[in-house]
Amino acid sequence: AKAIASKEGRTTSALFFSSRHHPPRAGQQQKDIAFKLKMTYITFESLRSVALEASAVEGARARSRPPKSSSPRRVSDEPLPQASPSESSPSPDSSLPRDEVLRLGAHVGRLCSAFMTHAPRDPPRDALSPEMTESESFPPTLADSGFWAEKSEERNEIAAAMGWVLLALFVVESACRMDLRVCILKKMELNNRKYPAKLCKGKSGKYTAYSDQTGITKTEGQSTVHIEPDERSHPTSSSDGDRESNNGSGDAPSPDVATADTVEGITLRIRRFATDRSWCRYHTPRNIVLALMGELGELAELFQWKGDAPGGAPVGLVGWSEVERDTVGQELADVAIYLLRLADVCGVDVGKEAMKAATKRGSNVGNGEDYP
Repeated sequence: AKAIASKEGRTTSALFFSSRHHPPRAGQQQKDIAFKLKMTYITFESLRSVALEASAVEGARARSRPPKSSSPRRVSDEPLPQASPSESSPSPDSSLPRDEVLRLGAHVGRLCSAFMTHAPRDPPRDALSPEMTESESFPPTLADSGFWAEKSEERNEIAAAMGWVLLALFVVESACRMDLRVCILKKMELNNRKYPAKLCKGKSGKYTAYSDQTGITKTEGQSTVHIEPDERSHPTSSSDGDRESNNGSGDAPSPDVATADTVEGITLRIRRFATDRSWCRYHTPRNIVLALMGELGELAELFQWKGDAPGGAPVGLVGWSEVERDTVGQELADVAIYLLRLADVCGVDVGKEAMKAATKRGSNVGNGEDYP
């Protein structure tokens, strides 16, 4: 993890939202406030590697420990399960996809609990008139409440819970033998087709409202099997003055480009998708948490009657049809997309939080120290 930290730990300032809708706090003038957050360039491959290494280390530890009493433990203290090294010959200790979906649900539950315990309720948002358009400066999630803009133990607990959810997504990905990053890119392309920006700008309706124009219905056009992931680097909507590199080394991706291989790059793509459709007004923290819960339920639905017998939902989903595997990949992507969006509007560097969680679990991954 320390090697990855030195290689992947390049930072850039990401412009978040300025507010015309929040009252000034003590000592501040009544003016727009720009919040900046240092985000870490961490690739999906790096996170996957560290997550599974920590999972293997903790899995070996768990098997070597004597049985413990049945006293309850915190979800965060549960080890990430060991992933099988290959699809064709899973080890006896491999966890099945259903195990991982249940564990993912447990971590999402912990995130929801942290929100209920610590986070403020979403503030009311005034609707924009039809002639107005959103930009990255609206709505001002970080300025809605000092809770999201200021460091605190409570905010840190929510951020850590987001990191654990992201790690759990990688373990589900491994158990299903899928590529989370590719699943996200494919689903984002499908969403672009389902929700054309010109048709749904400022509207919160279902994609079926645009079926006559898109040709995508509940039964037609829903597959991502033949969609090629967009690996190109996309320009962001931020200006050169909004974002700047902190290390000046030139090794990090351009801050004005949303790359397809980093957590930050895909987060910026998701942000741009919402901004282009004037959907930011709906993307308040609790709204997104509830949306994430809904997508997790749709993922769970795909496994709920499969049973735990070896042939039901085996490692790698062997025996499942192409359509079934594609549906799993889409629902997994939906959970991930909402998680990245949630972290973005709350000002949380979820890639860094996931790395911290992984290093916490594996003693030979960062020697138990937090990611710097």
